[in-house]
Amino acid sequence: MIDVRRAGPDDLEPALEVWRAANEARGHAPAPGRVERVRAKLREPGALVVVAVDQGGGEIVAMGLAEPGRADDGAGAPVAGEGHVSMVFVAPARWGSGLGGLVLDALHAAGWARTTLWTRTSNARARRLYEKAGYRPTGRTATLPAGDGILQLERIG
Repeated sequence: MIDVRRAGPDDLEPALEVWRAANEARGHAPAPGRVERVRAKLREPGALVVVAVDQGGGEIVAMGLAEPGRADDGAGAPVAGEGHVSMVFVAPARWGSGLGGLVLDALHAAGWARTTLWTRTSNARARRLYEKAGYRPTGRTATLPAGDGILQLERIG
């Protein structure tokens, strides 16, 4: 049995570990500075962090982070009615079990009229998850410093 809920303060480090483990399993081990930036994002006052907890052992097996959408590619003022999904990660041992969809559903419960996110073009698993949840490409693309292509997706409603 899985319980998906808003994260409490004691859930943030285990959620960070899910993020780290999933990145390492995909061959994108995060540098220490990146870990600290994500740790800070999880603690920001406007952050909506949700976790999926395995009730059998109390282990956090998936996590997600969303925040208010902002103008100017995230650098500007909050945009009323918009949210931005910054991350959805599932523990590698649980990939393909539907937990990513449960986490997204919990993030969508915030009720934004429009939600955006960015994902690697090479991450077929994530793209399938987001498309199944109603996300569609906006036509915007970019390149990460390491050279990976990313694309923006949006969900209306």
